[in-house]
Amino acid sequence: MIFSFDNIQHCAKKAMVTPLFTHFQNEDAPFMYAENFIQFHQIPTLTDFIDALAYLKTNHEKNGQRFIKVVWPEDHEIPQDIISHLGSHDFSLDVLELYAATPETFIPTREARPRSIQIDWVKETNRDAYLAVSASAAREVSEAFAEQKRPITLKKFTLTGFHPIVAMIDGQAAGSIDLYLTDDTIEIDSFYVLPSFRRKGIGTALQEFVMAHADGRTVLLVADASDTAREMYNRQNYTYLSFRYELLKLL
Repeated sequence: MIFSFDNIQHCAKKAMVTPLFTHFQNEDAPFMYAENFIQFHQIPTLTDFIDALAYLKTNHEKNGQRFIKVVWPEDHEIPQDIISHLGSHDFSLDVLELYAATPETFIPTREARPRSIQIDWVKETNRDAYLAVSASAAREVSEAFAEQKRPITLKKFTLTGFHPIVAMIDGQAAGSIDLYLTDDTIEIDSFYVLPSFRRKGIGTALQEFVMAHADGRTVLLVADASDTAREMYNRQNYTYLSFRYELLKLL
């Protein structure tokens, strides 16, 4: 089976669909870049690109959203005239890469792991521990972002296929992963280990749990091409599938 970024979960709804692009919007999370954006279906001309940006800017300003984000077609480069336009209008550019692995191909990067580690699916008895890890990750952006994101995180539990896991050491929350399950895939998202527990094999143990419960599914994840975690995924024998550009401008 061939997988693409279309297999990656997000909670945004389609606010508008045109032959050129789809406008995704999450009214519950207007502050989240990853949930409010335009995704092009094909390479636009410079004129069409500028018109699409103007549409999104007007829409976002009306909603008090102080940013515009554009997702480029998968595995396509950006034409030079559009790159020149981006450079003169203060856009940042990220390259995201899609990776896949199966339990048969996965190679743990650490054999040692804390003896007292316990990893389990998130349920009522350990939900507070999971929420504490999620809040710690969000605070790396800002305290305000963490407060805004908490109700969004809680709402994820109503989604079909959302099954997060949490790692505990001696009764303390140490790390977590958000998992999205379909018939064919398990997507790893929001992979986070608290700073005081890093480099102890917890991240590997979390991934081993995922692989042990894959049940024939392919494990997918998205990595930032500039992130050091990408090197870890390569060592763990994840297979590179594709890339896409994401463009962001703060208003």
